[in-house]
Amino acid sequence: CTVFVDFRAAFDQLWYLGCIGKLRNLGIPSSYLNWIEAWLVNRRCYIEINGCKSRWFSIGKGGPQGSVLTPTLFITYNCDINISLSGCISHFFADDLAGILAGQLGIKYSSQCLDLEKRIKTFLDCLEYYSCLTDQPINLNQTEAMFTARAIGLPSFDIHFSHGTKESINWVSEYKYLGYIISSKLGWSKFLKHMMTKIRQR
Repeated sequence: CTVFVDFRAAFDQLWYLGCIGKLRNLGIPSSYLNWIEAWLVNRRCYIEINGCKSRWFSIGKGGPQGSVLTPTLFITYNCDINISLSGCISHFFADDLAGILAGQLGIKYSSQCLDLEKRIKTFLDCLEYYSCLTDQPINLNQTEAMFTARAIGLPSFDIHFSHGTKESINWVSEYKYLGYIISSKLGWSKFLKHMMTKIRQR
């Protein structure tokens, strides 16, 4: 099973104090820290609509748009996420997180499903705790899961988020991750069809 996590406005939610503290704990020299802190804090902006400008206001979080340093800081800030999500194999690229949970070998398929359902719930609980700890909100509507197996019939899990909501995670049969279409059977046919369609349109 793979859980594809979507962080809400990821780069815009970068917590300054938490980011600087994390960099300090990683041993980044103070000269670099001072430069990064000066680059992040004390920024102001205004909103302009049809020539009408708002008053200037301070920005309390988020990295400057279009900067190469912003995604680098985001990744560094979340570099220890695998410790919080120790029950899975996690892959983090920019703001795209995929958590992979494998079924146990050597037990019945039904027992595998029951065990996997519990571990997915634990994964989501740990993810939500990490989200609160780092002030990095999760987009629950865009976070989806996909069951991967050769079995003909896939299990039906109804797993709810616990962060004060009754929303359950959405299960999909395919997902586009980093430009590749991944199917529940881990085949390449849908991705190849998608690429062929794009080639014909050119």
